[in-house]
Amino acid sequence: MIDVYICEDIKEQRDIIAHYVKAAILIQEYDMKLRISTDNPEELIEQLKKSENTGLYFLDIDLKASKNGLMLAKEIREYDPRGFIVFITSHSEMSFITFQYKVEALDFILKDDPHQLQHRICECIENVNRKYMKISRGGGKTITITRGGRKLTLAYDDIMFFETSVNEHKLVVHTKNKSMEFFGKMKDIEDEVGTDFIRCHRAYLVNKNNVKEVLYADKVIIMKNEAECPISHRMFGHVRSQI
Repeated sequence: MIDVYICEDIKEQRDIIAHYVKAAILIQEYDMKLRISTDNPEELIEQLKKSENTGLYFLDIDLKASKNGLMLAKEIREYDPRGFIVFITSHSEMSFITFQYKVEALDFILKDDPHQLQHRICECIENVNRKYMKISRGGGKTITITRGGRKLTLAYDDIMFFETSVNEHKLVVHTKNKSMEFFGKMKDIEDEVGTDFIRCHRAYLVNKNNVKEVLYADKVIIMKNEAECPISHRMFGHVRSQI
């Protein structure tokens, strides 16, 4: 999951950027969410401190606030050294100064042309998604599902459980923050993920590493995100021996 942050002091421009970001995430079904859109750098930092996810930051340089976008970017680097920073500004002459602050900006976008602005924002989001997927595959186990004709790579650590959908030939994967339906067979998923997951019910396959507690008397598994998965009578002994 990637959290997206926007810091822009002009409300009209901030709303436009937020609209472009939300539209791109929705249309392309990226594993991202807009965490905050604000004119206050301190609010952004407070939200960043609460998040465990990698961030994508769209920052105006000339903020009418306690710190400008460059100062904000430098502070962001203290909390999210691997995050992706994009500067959006009307001042083309500021591009060189961004390098002096050594914040390793991903891109520098001029907001003079609205159509070009949307295109560049979408390009940045696509680029970040591609880079993030490579990072995810490079460290830790992942599984790739196909949804809406697009391949989506999910880290095991983010997955709570898989569930059989009410729609035929489909499954639902529940992550820390969202649920997604996709075509698949439970047996195929079970074979692929191996011993990190356990079948507790014919319709449920749970991530053992994300189990919060097991209420054997109630025959239910509580996941770390507080979701509940039932334990069937047939699977009861198996679950008890594994968790």
